[in-house]
Amino acid sequence: MTCPQCKGRVPVKALWTGTGLSGVVCPACHASLCPKALCSILLFALSFGLGELTLIALRQRGVPLWLATFGFIVICAGVYSIGAPWVVRLRLKDDRAPNLVTRRGA
Repeated sequence: MTCPQCKGRVPVKALWTGTGLSGVVCPACHASLCPKALCSILLFALSFGLGELTLIALRQRGVPLWLATFGFIVICAGVYSIGAPWVVRLRLKDDRAPNLVTRRGA
């Protein structure tokens, strides 16, 4: 992945922070980055869809519901974590908060 501001390389380990994808920072220019919405939606749909297919396939084979649900969670999380570096594209985080009311000095 590359930083949209400095075009520097953002390592994959920058995605695995305690704050998730909303806390990605470019190591070169220290710009706050966040994923593009369409890429995040695509990755979620892909991981959830493959997890659902796993759940359906396991249930058709007679696997107990708790084990099929566990398979769904494992596949969904695995596809999301493996696919994130290739599917997610970063953009600069907008620091302005357009929906928050600002306090005016009296």
